[in-house]
Amino acid sequence: MKRYISLNLILFIVFLAGTILTIFIIYKDIDTSLSLKFIIGYVIYLLLYGLFSIFLVIANTRKLNWIQIRKRFFTFIIWFISLSALHYLLSYFFRRSEMDVWDLGIPLGVSFGLAFSDLMSWKKKE
Repeated sequence: MKRYISLNLILFIVFLAGTILTIFIIYKDIDTSLSLKFIIGYVIYLLLYGLFSIFLVIANTRKLNWIQIRKRFFTFIIWFISLSALHYLLSYFFRRSEMDVWDLGIPLGVSFGLAFSDLMSWKKKE
């Protein structure tokens, strides 16, 4: 299992380095063919890293018992409702525009991350 922990660490370090380099390329407005290829490769890496993280969450969720899954699901629902209400209120007071279905993407992702983020790494059995 130690091999998987180091794999997660390496993938996360590559993610951080790629993010910093991409932000630098965009901020400095570097327009070369190499920078475009790097950014396209980085987006492909993000998609693959996201799929790998989803795989880890599903694999580790299967190891949980029903009570732990139910607790995480209720935590997810509570965070999602709270963040959606906060987003709606802030949007209402500051933007004065109607809400769209796509505005719920950020609360959905954040609440999913808060409820299931510890399942994104391989753990030894306790």
